[in-house]
Amino acid sequence: MGDPKLPGKIAVLTGGGRGLGRSLVEALAAEGADVGLSFCGSREGAEGAAAAVRGLGRRAFVGAADARQRGAVAAFVHAAVAALGGVDILVNNVGVFRKAPVGRITDEILDEAFDVNVKAAVMASQAAAEHMRPGGVIVNVASLGGLRAWGTYLPYCASKASLVMATRCLARALAPEIRVNAVAPGILEPPGAEDAVRERVPLRRFGSHAEVVKAVLFLAADAEYTTGEVLTLDGGRGLV
Repeated sequence: MGDPKLPGKIAVLTGGGRGLGRSLVEALAAEGADVGLSFCGSREGAEGAAAAVRGLGRRAFVGAADARQRGAVAAFVHAAVAALGGVDILVNNVGVFRKAPVGRITDEILDEAFDVNVKAAVMASQAAAEHMRPGGVIVNVASLGGLRAWGTYLPYCASKASLVMATRCLARALAPEIRVNAVAPGILEPPGAEDAVRERVPLRRFGSHAEVVKAVLFLAADAEYTTGEVLTLDGGRGLV
């Protein structure tokens, strides 16, 4: 193993109790960062992730934050900064994925999609930017759905497309002190996915959490001359 990429850094991540979020938490700690992470319905998972961070010799902070509630995510960021003594990296990972054919879309479904997938990231970024020193980094977890139109996922696609544009706007607004980029994963290790779906991916396989983690770490630690970009990780699915 080489030297850690993020020694002494402080990372704050939304939605870190399970799935990709937990993988990101553990990877950030493994690269030398202290980590603050939020959860909504997965306290046990979040505490487990925090224990893994501490097991790697790093500090951890865990806070509840329901991204559907106004002010909750920003309050979590401020609490994490107070507990850990700052923030160098913000990863906006929290998101909601819900199938919604056009005839079944409701105000509640739209509100949830935009509150969780867009507003939470913007308000967390605003809160983190208050405390970041020059050289700070924000990485948003967008989606291939924000770049392609999926007819039965309009709220998801529209909100993730908004997150892509928010990434670019934040990059302009916060430069040169803070870099802002996004990753846009395609299909990641879906349970019980059909072979026909896999065959539509040019690389003939689905992505992994590990591959997204590598991309986030690259944007956080190595891409020093990159801002306002969206790194797509879809096996070429966006080409067809």
